[in-house]
Amino acid sequence: MADFPFGTSKILRDGYSESPPERTIRTNMDVGPAKVRRRTFAATYNIAFKLFLTTAEWTTLYDFYLANDATVFNFIHPRTGQTVKARFADIPAGSLHETMWDADVKLEIMP
Repeated sequence: MADFPFGTSKILRDGYSESPPERTIRTNMDVGPAKVRRRTFAATYNIAFKLFLTTAEWTTLYDFYLANDATVFNFIHPRTGQTVKARFADIPAGSLHETMWDADVKLEIMP
């Protein structure tokens, strides 16, 4: 299994977002409040972050995506510092600012 090519030091705090997994299902009733029940205990959740990269590092990310666009890889979680299993939730988008790349990455963290 491949390792994500960058550690947490490359992740910018500005623009980082994380949402807990959606594990419940809600059913509206004819009368009274909606019924809510747990659908599963294990669910995926998404995180999104920005990386500020040199052109060589952007090429590394680009090549890593092409090699692992549909597979699971190891990723060091920015909040917990633990290694988790992840996969790309969206195609990384990069924009060039003078000599540095601003890359938007969205990952799906596996249970």
